[in-house]
Amino acid sequence: MPAPFRVVNAMLGRRLGGLEQALLDYGDALTLAGHEVHAVIHPDAAIRAGLEARGAAWHPLPHLGAWDLLAAARLRALLRTLRPDACFAHGNRAVTLLQRAGLQRAGLGRAGAPPLIGVLPNYKMHCRGLAAVCHSTEDLKRYARDQGIADACLYHIPNMVRVPAEPPQRSVHSPPVIGAMGRMVAKKGFDVFIAALARLAAQGTPFRAVLAGDGEAAAALRRLAAEAGLAQAISFPGWIDDKQAFFDGIDVFCLPSHHEPFGIVLLEAMAQALPVVTTASEGPAEIVRDGVDALMVPTGDPDALAGALGRLLADPNRAAGLAANAYRLVRDTYDLPQVAVRLDQALRRIVESAAVRGQSTLHAPA
Repeated sequence: MPAPFRVVNAMLGRRLGGLEQALLDYGDALTLAGHEVHAVIHPDAAIRAGLEARGAAWHPLPHLGAWDLLAAARLRALLRTLRPDACFAHGNRAVTLLQRAGLQRAGLGRAGAPPLIGVLPNYKMHCRGLAAVCHSTEDLKRYARDQGIADACLYHIPNMVRVPAEPPQRSVHSPPVIGAMGRMVAKKGFDVFIAALARLAAQGTPFRAVLAGDGEAAAALRRLAAEAGLAQAISFPGWIDDKQAFFDGIDVFCLPSHHEPFGIVLLEAMAQALPVVTTASEGPAEIVRDGVDALMVPTGDPDALAGALGRLLADPNRAAGLAANAYRLVRDTYDLPQVAVRLDQALRRIVESAAVRGQSTLHAPA
C-alpha cells in the first residue's frame, strides 16, 4: 500500500459557503485515503465547529488579509513544524499567504518546498505560480488555462457529497414545499426565485417556500417577498445547521443562480432524491441533463422558472422520475469515497512531479 502523505488544507475565510464546505470535503476525502491532514483556518472561522466535530487536526491562523506579513511569518513557522508533503489552498487569501510563507521559494527545510495546490472554487481565484490546480468543471479548467496553468498541472476533481446508501423515501407535503439555499448575494438569483414564486401564487398554485441562507442581500430579499405578497408563503430561516432536516422538509429544490461555478448544494439536493429545477448556469449545465436529472431553465427568467416549478408540482410522477435519476447520477459520480480515490491519485502525481522538478517533499512518510 502506498505510504500516506502529510497534507496542509488551508482556507482562511470566516463565513459559511461553498469554499468552506470544500475544505471539509477535501479533508474528509484525504483522510479517507489515509493521509494525515492538517487544516489551517482563521480562529473565528464558522467552519471550525465542523472540524472539531470530526476530530480533525486544525491550526488557527489569525490574519488581517492576504498581505498580512505577520500572518505569513506565523504560517511559515507552522509549515516548518508540520513539514507537509503538499499544501491545498482554498481561496485567494490561502494562496497568497502560503506563497508569502515560502512555498514558491527553496529553503523551506532542507529538501525544498512542498507543492502548492490550488482548489479552484470560482472565477476569482489567482492561479499563477501554483504547482497544480484542482478544478471541478471544464469551464473552470478553461479559466485556469487562461491564467497560464499547463494542462499537465490541471486535475479534474469534482465537488463531492456523502450519498445515502439508499435514496430517501418521500411523501409530498400539503401544500408542497419549494426550497432554495445559499449565500444571499446578487449572483445567486434569489430575486428571480421570489419573482417566480409570485407568478405561481398569481396562478393559484398552492405551495410554501423556504429560502435558507444569509448574506448582504438578505434584508432586500425579505422586503421583495413582502412586496410580492409572499410574506405568509415563504420563510427565511437563515443558515441551516441541520441540512438533513431542511431537505426532509421540502419537496422540490430550486437553484436560481445567475452564475454558479459548480453548485455543491445542487449535489446535496440530488443526493437526497429531490426533484430539482436549476438554471443553465456554468456548473449545473455540466452536471445535469435537462429533462433527465433535473429541469433546466435560462438564467434570469422568472417566467421559465415558475413554469418549470409548476410542472413538477403538477406532475408528481415526473418529479419522482427526475429525482431517481438525480440520485443515481450523484451516487455514481460525486459520492465522496469515489472522489477520494481520484483526489489521492492526483495528489500522488503532483507530489511525484514536484520531486522530479527538484521540489522534494519536506516530510518523509513513515
